[in-house]
Amino acid sequence: MISHKDVLGIIYLIQFMSGILGNGLLFCFYSFNFNSAFRKRFIDPFLIHLGFVNTVMLIFRGIPKIIEFWGWENFLNDIGCKLITYLQRVSRGLSLCSVSLVSVFQVITISANSPMWAMLKARSHKCILPCCVFCWILNLLMDVFVPLYITGPSNSTNKGRRNLGYCFIDMHAMRALKVHIWKSLYDSSFAGIMACSSVYMVAFLYRHRQQVKHIHSTSLTPRVSPEIRATKVILLLVGTFVGFNTISSPFILYVEYSNGTSSWVDHVIAFLSMSFQSISPFVLITSDTQIHKSRFVLSGIINS
Repeated sequence: MISHKDVLGIIYLIQFMSGILGNGLLFCFYSFNFNSAFRKRFIDPFLIHLGFVNTVMLIFRGIPKIIEFWGWENFLNDIGCKLITYLQRVSRGLSLCSVSLVSVFQVITISANSPMWAMLKARSHKCILPCCVFCWILNLLMDVFVPLYITGPSNSTNKGRRNLGYCFIDMHAMRALKVHIWKSLYDSSFAGIMACSSVYMVAFLYRHRQQVKHIHSTSLTPRVSPEIRATKVILLLVGTFVGFNTISSPFILYVEYSNGTSSWVDHVIAFLSMSFQSISPFVLITSDTQIHKSRFVLSGIINS
C-alpha cells in the first residue's frame, strides 16, 4: 500500500522533472532566438536568465524535498543545510528580480514613441548585463544572514526550532536578526515595481485597443505588432508569479503564527514555492510566438 509520503514524493518528483524540462526548453529556445537572425528583443536575455534561475531554484529546493520524502533522513550536515537553504533563498530572490526586470524593460520597449523613452531604449541594451549582475550581488548580500539561523539535524534538540524536514530554523535567531522585516521590504519593493509596470502595460494595451477601433482596415485579420504580443506574454508571466505568491501568503502567515507545528502546511508551502518555476516556462512556451518561430527553425535544422 502506498503511503502518503510516497504520494507526496511522486508529486514533488513530477513537479521537479516537468520544471527542469520546461526551463531547459525555455533556455534553449530563447538562447537560439537571441543568437539567430530573428528580430531580437531586449527582454530575451532576461527570460534566458529567468529560465536559468528557475532551474537553480528547482534543483536546490526540489531535490532535498524529494530525498526527504523518499526516506533518506538526516542526509545533510550542518554546513550542507546552511548552504542549501542559502541557495534556495538566493534563487527565489533572483526569480523575483528577474520577473521585475522583464516587466520594466518591456515598458521601455513599448514606450519608445516619446523622445525620452526612445533615448532610454537606445541605451537599455547596455544595461542588460549590469542589471543581471546587480540582481545576483543584491540577492547574495540580502540572504547572507541565512546561515546564522539555519542548523542541521544534529543540532535539533534545542527548543524554539522549526523543522523544515531536512534542516531546522532557529526562530529566536531569526527574530533577533529582524529577517522578516528586511525580506518584507525587499519583496515589497520588487512587487511594487511589477505592479507599476503591469498597470502601465495594461493601460498601454487599453489605449492601443481603443485606437484600433477607429482604424477602418480592409484586412479581415489585422496583424498584431510584436510589441503587443510580447506585452501580453509578460503580463501573463507577471500574473502567474503574483498568483502563486498570493496563494502561498496565507499559508506562510499561518506557519509563522503557529510556530511551524503543522506539517501539511509546510508541504503546501513547499509545493507552491516551486509552482511558478515549474509552470512559468510552459506559460511562455505556449504563448510566445517567438518561441514558435525558433521551434520551427530548429526542427528544420535538425531534419536537414
